[in-house]
Amino acid sequence: MLAAGGDRVSGRAATRLAWVTLAVTGAVLVGAVVVLTGGTFTYPLDDPAIHLTVARRFVHDGTWGVVAGQYQAASSSPLWTLILAPTQWLVRGAAGELVPVALNVLAGLWVIRLLRDDLGALGPPPGADRPRFGAAAPVALVTLVVVLLYLPALTLMGMEHTLHMAVVLAAALAVEARWVRPAGGGDGAARPARWPAVAPFALLALAAATRGESAFVAVGLGVGLLAVGLPGGRDPSAAPASRARRWRAVAGLGATVAGALLALGLVNLAFGQEILPNSVVLKSLGDRGDTRRSPAAAVERLWSDPWLATLAVVAAVVVAAVLARSRRGPAAAGPTLRPAFFPAFFPAVVTLVAVLLHVELGAVDASYRYQAYLYGLGAWTALRALPGVHAALGHRSPRWRRLPAAVLLLAAVPLAAGQARATVNAPRQAEVTWEQRYQVAQFLRGAYRHDPIAVGELGYIGLYHDGPLTDVYGLGDHEVLTARMAGRKDAAFWHELQRRRGFRVAVTYAFTLAGDTPADWIPVADWRSPDAHFPVTRFWATVPGEVVPLMADLRAYESSLPDEVEVTYNELAPLGAAFQEGRPAGGTGQ
Repeated sequence: MLAAGGDRVSGRAATRLAWVTLAVTGAVLVGAVVVLTGGTFTYPLDDPAIHLTVARRFVHDGTWGVVAGQYQAASSSPLWTLILAPTQWLVRGAAGELVPVALNVLAGLWVIRLLRDDLGALGPPPGADRPRFGAAAPVALVTLVVVLLYLPALTLMGMEHTLHMAVVLAAALAVEARWVRPAGGGDGAARPARWPAVAPFALLALAAATRGESAFVAVGLGVGLLAVGLPGGRDPSAAPASRARRWRAVAGLGATVAGALLALGLVNLAFGQEILPNSVVLKSLGDRGDTRRSPAAAVERLWSDPWLATLAVVAAVVVAAVLARSRRGPAAAGPTLRPAFFPAFFPAVVTLVAVLLHVELGAVDASYRYQAYLYGLGAWTALRALPGVHAALGHRSPRWRRLPAAVLLLAAVPLAAGQARATVNAPRQAEVTWEQRYQVAQFLRGAYRHDPIAVGELGYIGLYHDGPLTDVYGLGDHEVLTARMAGRKDAAFWHELQRRRGFRVAVTYAFTLAGDTPADWIPVADWRSPDAHFPVTRFWATVPGEVVPLMADLRAYESSLPDEVEVTYNELAPLGAAFQEGRPAGGTGQ
C-alpha cells in the first residue's frame, strides 16, 4: 500500500464493502426493470442488443455482422463482442441477454479491486485519534461506487464501458508499477503490486480493442512517464526508471495502441468496410453526435459533465501544486506535505491529458457512458490526492486532522448529481426500451421473422430477426453507410435498394427518412411512446400488396402493447395501395 493511503487491512475491508455495494445496487436496478416491465428484462439502450446480435451471428453462423454471411463493422468494441460470443453459445434465450449484466458486474468488481490500495485514503491519516476507517468512510465508499464511478448504471447498460474502465485503470497501474514507482527502489517505502513486464503492453492492447479512446490514455501515460523525470515531478522516495527506459516504454506503449487499432482497421478494410467501425464513421458525419473540433467546443463538452470537469480540475491542481513547490524549493511547502502529494502526480498527469484529448476528439454523452473510463482514472487521482489535501488542511488547522478525508470526497457529490439522477432513472429508461424498441422487435419476430425487412433501429430487432436486414441508418449496413457518406441517400436510392433486396416492410422513426421516402412507400401505422427520445415509430409498406397484411398483423398485435403506447392507423392506406396498383411505382418522396 502507498504510504499516502491506509493500510492493507482497511483496503480489504473497503473492497469488501464496495463489492457488496455494487452487487446489491446492481441487483436492485435489474429487479426494478423486471418489475416495471412485468417480468421482462430490457436494457436502457438498444445498443447492447447490437453487440449480442453480432456475437450470436459470429458464434452460430461464423459471420461478424447482423446478417448471416455478410461481414459488417457493426461493433464499436470488438473485444467486448468477442467475449460475449462464447457465452451466447453456452447460454441461450432470455438468459443469454443477461450475460452482459453479469460481465459488467465482474468488470466492476475488478475496478474496485484495482483501487483497493487507495481506498484507505478515505479514513483519517495514521496517528489520528479517531479510527482509520471512520464513520464517514463507508458512506463515501458507497457514494464512490454508485455515483462517482457510476458502476451500477454502467452495469445495467450492458455495454463495454465498465470493462474499458477496468482495463484502462489496470494498464495505468501496471505502467506506474513498472516505470514510475518500481518495487525495490528508493528509500524502502511501500510500492505498488508487481506486474509482469508484458502487462502494460498487453493491457493497453486489450483496452484499444475495447474502445478506441484508449489512444488518449496511451498519450497520457506517455506524458506521465516523461513528467515524473522532471525535477519537480521526481519523487525522492520512489525513484522512477531511468530516462532511457521510460522513453522506450513510451515508444512501446504508443506502438502497442497504434498496432492494435491498425490491426482492427485492416480487418475491416479486408472485408470491404471502412477502417473505422460504422458507428464511429456515422458520428463523424454529424449524425447523433457533436463533430465540432475547437477549444471552445471542447470546453463546452467538458462543462456539460460537471463531475468530469471537477476531476480535470483536481488533476490540474495536483500537477500545478507539485511543480510549483519544486520551483519554490522543497522547504517552501513544509516537510510533511510534499511526500503526501507525490503519489498523485503521475495519476493526475495521465488523467488530465486523457480528459483534454477526450473532450477535444471524443464524445461527452448525456448517458455518461463514453467518458466513464475517465471516472476510473479520476477516482484514482482523487484518492491519491486526498491525503495531501487532508494534510494541507490539517497544517492550517488541527481540527481538520480529526475529520476523515472521506468528508472531502462527499463534498464533491453535488457535482455528480447528473450521474445520480441517471442511476435512479435507469430502470425507467429500460422500461421505455421495453415499451418501444422491444415491442417493435417482438412484432417483427412474430410476423416477419424470416422475411427481408428494413429497419431504423438495429438492436433488439436484429437480435430477434433471422432473415435479411436493411439498416437504413447504416450502422449494420455498409452499402447504406457508403450512400450516406456520398450524399446519395435519396428516394431513388431507397427505391432501388428495395427493388434489389425485396423488403416489403420498413420500420423507422417518423423522421428517419424525412423527405427521402419513396412516394410509393405507404405509411400504415404509427406507434407513439411518449417518453422515448424519438417517440414515433412508423410502419411502412414498401409495396402496395403488403398494406393489408401489415395492417392486419399490427391490429392483431395491438392487444400485446403496453398501455402507454398510442397506436394510430392510416385508414386511407388500403385505398392508396389500391390506387398504386394501377400506376407505376417509384417517384420522389413525400
